[in-house]
Amino acid sequence: MQRKPISRRSLLEAVPVIAGIAAFGAELMPDTAGAQTKLSHDVAKYQGMPKNGQECSTCVQFQPPSSCKLVVSPIDPHGWCMFYAKKN
Repeated sequence: MQRKPISRRSLLEAVPVIAGIAAFGAELMPDTAGAQTKLSHDVAKYQGMPKNGQECSTCVQFQPPSSCKLVVSPIDPHGWCMFYAKKN
């Protein structure tokens, strides 16, 4: 099976798509310079009450008294979001 060579035109047409994917991926990756953008309550599906026994105060991302490493403040210690990860 022979491969068809990639034309310069098809490569140039793909550049905006590749750039868009790279930019979107960069939004999901933490910034190595330390200036992270935290997720909104809506994006994290944050709610001010526990879910199935899971709550922010028992999550590895929670920073007392009312912050989170991933989600914008304020965070209720008894709240919950989709990024919950139980502390060991």
